[in-house]
Amino acid sequence: MGNNDTTIRRRSYEAGREIKASAHYNYITNGITLDGSKFAKGELVKEGQCLVKDNVTGLYEKYADGNNAGTPVFPTGKSDPVILDESIQFVLDDNGNNPNLTAGQVLVHGAVYKGMLIGFTDIFKKELAGAIRFV
Repeated sequence: MGNNDTTIRRRSYEAGREIKASAHYNYITNGITLDGSKFAKGELVKEGQCLVKDNVTGLYEKYADGNNAGTPVFPTGKSDPVILDESIQFVLDDNGNNPNLTAGQVLVHGAVYKGMLIGFTDIFKKELAGAIRFV
């Protein structure tokens, strides 16, 4: 007998996001590495995610403001804020964990639509002043 697999399979796809507000932009040379342990297992990290480098590991994670006596500040021990310009899906390794992933399309100069960014704050904006224009 032949294969009578009648299972209906559905996949969900999102439309591409365009975060760039100008045709003039630059990506970081040689890309960055995302710290898989800092993201949900199997997470889809969407284009427009604000990221920051951990100064100890040298790996990137999602940006979140720090706190100094109730006042938002750039987080201690972090540097080099950037914006992801591609969506990346973590695929679990054999042990059920996210591996570290390399991202190549990472904005360091240009203009972006701030309403399309994920994790964007005024502190993040201030750190990128002069490199990225937010519209």
